[in-house]
Amino acid sequence: MNPLATATAAGFFLLSAAEVPNFLAGMMPSLMTIRRFNADERDTGTLRVGEALGTALALAVGVGASLIAHSWWPLVGTMAALVFLIVSYEWAIRSPHEDAQPINMQGNWK
Repeated sequence: MNPLATATAAGFFLLSAAEVPNFLAGMMPSLMTIRRFNADERDTGTLRVGEALGTALALAVGVGASLIAHSWWPLVGTMAALVFLIVSYEWAIRSPHEDAQPINMQGNWK
């Protein structure tokens, strides 16, 4: 096995996996915000659209990195990070705080 190819695949594995949170954060709020304001079906639907878009962008980077590295490992790293984060987001979506309200109903908007 070529050590340079191995190092390249490992580097792209790390880079592509590390980009996953950036794509999801660009499309969705934080876990705390989701639990605080996810109070109706429209919110949930919008969050799921964000999950889908962030996932598509992250997978594109994983596939691209795998093509450059001539290895499946960058895509594997991307998918592992996606699974961990999507499970975390789904937990937040399905576990709103007891006093969660739609974001425009917080009482502090004038």
